[in-house]
Formats: sequence, C-alpha cells, structure tokens
Amino acid sequence: MPITFELIDILIFVGVCQGVFLALTMQRIVNTNKRANSILTVLIAISTFMLIGRFLMIRYFSEWVFYLGILFDVVIFLFGPLFYWYTRTFLYSEETEKPLAKAHFIPAVLFSIFVIVIYVTYTPTTYLEAYQQGVLTVPFQIILASAILVNLYYLFRSFKVLYAYKKEYKQAFSFQQNPIQYIAFFLVTIAVIIILWALSFLSGFFENRWLSFIDYDLVWAAIPCFIYIIGYFSLKQPELFRVPMKQKTANNKERLNTAEQQLLQEKLDSLMVNDKIFLQPHLTLSTVAEMLQTSTNNVSWLLNNVYETTFYDFVNRYRVEEFVQKVENNEHLRHTILALSLDVGFNSKSTFNKAFKLHKQDTPSNFIKKHHAA
Repeated sequence: MPITFELIDILIFVGVCQGVFLALTMQRIVNTNKRANSILTVLIAISTFMLIGRFLMIRYFSEWVFYLGILFDVVIFLFGPLFYWYTRTFLYSEETEKPLAKAHFIPAVLFSIFVIVIYVTYTPTTYLEAYQQGVLTVPFQIILASAILVNLYYLFRSFKVLYAYKKEYKQAFSFQQNPIQYIAFFLVTIAVIIILWALSFLSGFFENRWLSFIDYDLVWAAIPCFIYIIGYFSLKQPELFRVPMKQKTANNKERLNTAEQQLLQEKLDSLMVNDKIFLQPHLTLSTVAEMLQTSTNNVSWLLNNVYETTFYDFVNRYRVEEFVQKVENNEHLRHTILALSLDVGFNSKSTFNKAFKLHKQDTPSNFIKKHHAA
C-alpha cells in the first residue's frame, strides 16, 4: 500500500528538520549569551522530540510504539520551566540570573515515576488494552490537566518577567530594544499552543462538539510554529542570539546631598544641551554615568527624584525638541520625517512617533501641518 502524506505530516516533517538544524547550529554562534542559547537549544530539541513522537504514532502505530510513546510526554512538564528560565536568562545577563531551582522540575519527576509504574504494571499488549477499555482515562485526564496548568503558570510568570523588563529598560536605555519584540513573539506563540492544547482537552467533555474544530492534530501543527519563529528571528536578527543582554538596573538606595545633586545636574544638563549626547542612537545610562564620572545609581536617582522621569523619556524629550528645532528651520522640506527622526537619535519610526506624541500630545505630521498654518 503506497504511503500518502497529509498536510500535518508535512508540517511535522519540516518542523523536525528545522528543529534539528537550529539545535545543532545554535551552539556554534560566537560571542553568544551561552546559557540562554543552551536553554533554547534544549527547548528546540524537546519540541523536535515531541514532533518525532507524534510522527511515529501516526505512521508506525503498534503496541510497542504506543507503549513507548508515553516517554515522549515527559517533555510537556519540562517545557514550562525551560521557557520561563530562557525568558529570564535571555533578557538579563548570565551573571545576574541563577540556574533554575530543582523544585521547578518536580512535576516532571512525578510524571517519570508514573511512567515507571506503568512499565512495571503493564506489558505493551495489556497497556493498550487498558487504554482502550478506559481504565487509564481518569489518570491521563488528571495528568493532562496538570500539564496544562503547569505550563499556564510558567507562561504567566514569563510575561511578568517581560513586563518588569520593559519597565526597567526605560531606566537604562534611550532606545527601543529588539529583544522585547522577540520575547513577546516567543511567548505569544507559546500561549497560542497552550490555549489550543487546553481547548482540545476541553472539547473532549462536550458531546455537542462545539469545539470540534480544535482537534489534536491542530495542537501538534502549532508546535512547528514555535520552531519556525525561532528560525525566523535567527535569520532576520541573528544579533539577538549573539549579544548578551544587559544586567538589571540595581535598585537605587543611594542619595545625593544638595551640593552633589546640583553639581551632577549641571553636568548632565551640559552634556545634553552643549554636547548633545542624545544624538547617539544607542545611548545608555551606563554610558552617561561614565561621562559624568559617577555611578548609574546616582544618575538614576537624579532622574527619578529630581527630573521625575525615566532615562528613556528624559533623553527622548531632548530628541523631540531637536526634531522640532529642525522643523522650525524648515529642514523637513528637504528631508523626510523618518530621516530627521534618525538624525536626532531615534532608531525607529515607531519609537519616534510614540515619544513625539508623549511629549507634544500630537503626531509629527499634524505638528508640521500646524507649523505651516502658523
């Protein structure tokens, strides 16, 4: 009988091929955030492992394949802790992020014990018969529900890490960072997979099949998407996997006396007004602190408590004012808005538009129209 391939087979096959390729090449990238890339390699490997198990179950089903297939399910309890650990380690430097505590892997250990009990209790033949007769239905449903809840828990914690990082980068950077977009896509993809998985699980409890369009194959088709998104970013933005992320900005406990505060404020204003350091598109808090010959904590305290702003908004306010000056000099008649925004230090159109609207309560194009009208 000739072998036929369906769309699900093609998706799984391509996913496996790309997963193997990425897992083998990720560790060969030089100047890399090694721990984050190692965790990512494991994530890609277990995703590929899951796809291989699914392919074998579809194409080469037998008592032994079904019997050994339960081994592939161990990874569903590893996936959550690993992508949470990866999110933390990718956004923050290896030095500040400790290895994940062993307690996070307790669910995987408990499931492994369950697998051992299954293998001690059943042979391949009796295991398949017990499954078909519904003897194992309740235990499997409990395990599946637990796995979904575990992954949802780590998804929630991962989004909390991303949210905290987005708040912190405004204290240390004057530009939008690509890692935020990457991690956001990474977590959203995982969220879609988990939601599809949960809907597939819930659909089994409804006889009217109002969730019939969500089936097991759809869940497995979503897993290659996780691998594809890593592949996409590794090709489009390879620097994400090469450059270690910055450390978290330390909680500032230092305080400046009046004289120190005034001196530092004068020096900072001079750097911005006279030297126009805000024109540097990748200006960071640590760079400014170095110029001022002080600590990042001192500069951060000054911005938060005296200027009552973040480093990100402080620098971008000067960039916006520089853009306004160029408009008043009619430079927008010779250059595009994007070109002028890049000239004043912004590194993207979206970042410029958000900053301009924040500081001027208007869009750049409307501001220019009003300028002409005046």
